Formats: sequence, C-alpha cells, structure tokens
Amino acid sequence: MNSYFVIALSALFVALAVGSSLNLSDEQKELAKQHREQCSDEVNLTEEERAKVNAKDFKNPTENIKCFANCFFEKVGTLKDGELQESVVLEKLGALIGEEKTKAALEKCRYIKGENKCDTASKLHECFESFKPAPEAKA
Repeated sequence: MNSYFVIALSALFVALAVGSSLNLSDEQKELAKQHREQCSDEVNLTEEERAKVNAKDFKNPTENIKCFANCFFEKVGTLKDGELQESVVLEKLGALIGEEKTKAALEKCRYIKGENKCDTASKLHECFESFKPAPEAKA
C-alpha cells in the first residue's frame, strides 16, 4: 500500500483533495492529482464528467463517476474489492481530521453497501463527505 496515501478516504473525501481545506503537503496533492488523472482515464470519464469531478460536484453521479470514486479509493487503499479498509482509514484519515472524528465517521459509514463496487464507493464518499472539515472563514 502506498504510504503517501493521505488523501484518505473522503479526502476523495475531500473530493480529491486538491485545493481542499485539509492541510496536505505538495507531495500529497500531487499524488491525489495523479490518482485523479489515472482514474479519469481508466473509467473513461467524458469531458463533462471530468469537469464535475474537478469541480468536486458529486451530486447525482453517473455510473462513470461512481466507478471513478471506486478507482480512487482503491488506489489510495481505503477500498479493496468493494470492502472498506478500516485500519487504513483510521490511520490515514485520523492523521488529518483526528482519531475521534475518524472513529465517528467509521461508525456511521462502515456498513454502507451499494449495488456494486462503484455504487458502494459513491455511497461511502457521500457518507464520509459529511465529516470533512468546514472551510476556514476569511476575515
């Protein structure tokens, strides 16, 4: 598993982390970007779907966008064959948002299953998204 994976879950969660409110290193942001590009190509996202992903718009996702989420989660290690890898989530996401919040997210999201791997990934993203940090207010 890639030890740099810190895009942790719903840093897909944070919808692919680039430009998110999480404090990611440049290396982590670059890795997220690479995964995003690879998965976009692997699932053959259309230009419209790529624009939605880049805008972090995961409302009413197409099947391709759901499969993109699965691909991304698998690349970062949080999903394997449609199964949530809780220890990975706890280790990596815990370092970003804190252990307590991560445990609460796991408690709420751990049993989510969809009709297939892609649907499961999409539903998990939606669940974990509710735990991401709020953007900092600008003074």
